[in-house]
Amino acid sequence: MKPHRLRGLASEYAFASQYYEFIDDESYSLIEPKLDTGWDFMVAKTSTKIQVKRHNVKVKNTNVLDIRRKRNKGTGNYTGKEFDYIAIHDTIKDKFIIANITQLMNKDGKLKTSFSIKSLINEGFEVLIK
Repeated sequence: MKPHRLRGLASEYAFASQYYEFIDDESYSLIEPKLDTGWDFMVAKTSTKIQVKRHNVKVKNTNVLDIRRKRNKGTGNYTGKEFDYIAIHDTIKDKFIIANITQLMNKDGKLKTSFSIKSLINEGFEVLIK
């Protein structure tokens, strides 16, 4: 496994850890897909799908996050139908920015392939259990 994939897994597990610290009800447990389906976790009770992305300003020296699918090119880029929320791991602060997919859409309704994380409204973990 390549180092960037290992770091991505670390962010996914950090998300799960922080999420489980937040919830009190087991019915909101996270489900992981068996195959790469375009989401990393789904909330069992609500079927809300979450895609986790890692962002490190110190490495990239920018607030722009590129969400093109590079590892699994055969599936193409995200269309906006794969997940409901994106959880961006700010590795400097070890916190997550959680945003509805609608925040990632262009004016024409298509999903952006990159965006400034500063442009997002952080809806917090609570939005995932509504």
